[in-house]
Amino acid sequence: MKHYSFLLLLALLCCNKPKNNSETTATNSDEPTKAINDTIPLTREKVEKSPIASYSEKVKDDLNDWRFAVDVYETPQTFKFLMKIEYMVQEAEDTLTIPNFGIMPKVEVRKGPDENSCIVGFLDKQGEFKDYKLIALKEKQLKISTLKYYGRARYKVSK
Repeated sequence: MKHYSFLLLLALLCCNKPKNNSETTATNSDEPTKAINDTIPLTREKVEKSPIASYSEKVKDDLNDWRFAVDVYETPQTFKFLMKIEYMVQEAEDTLTIPNFGIMPKVEVRKGPDENSCIVGFLDKQGEFKDYKLIALKEKQLKISTLKYYGRARYKVSK
């Protein structure tokens, strides 16, 4: 019975999140604190039609001019992107969601560890590349793997 009570309490706490980042919240002290508003809008005013990041390499084939290619496109949501992937005659799409670190997201696509592979990632606040997804071939089939998961949290230190 204790386990069910704990799970119910946890569910209630998770569902009772503030709806707006600018809401005033109470802490253990008597002073209310105001959460910092993010400065990056959640939607884009103008969505770029051409790819914002790309990678392409020729597939070894004597008869055809095939490519392994990945193009990343903006969507109306600032932190979501559309990846279009091509290998020979195979085509695939996947989404990429970048965490909001308080800067405009900068997506990059870099050469992967193997032939016909690439890593899609983003630059953090320090300009360091964070690998996110690996796009590669496995038995001549496209495979998309998440390499790492990223998130952002804010903590308030009590006095």
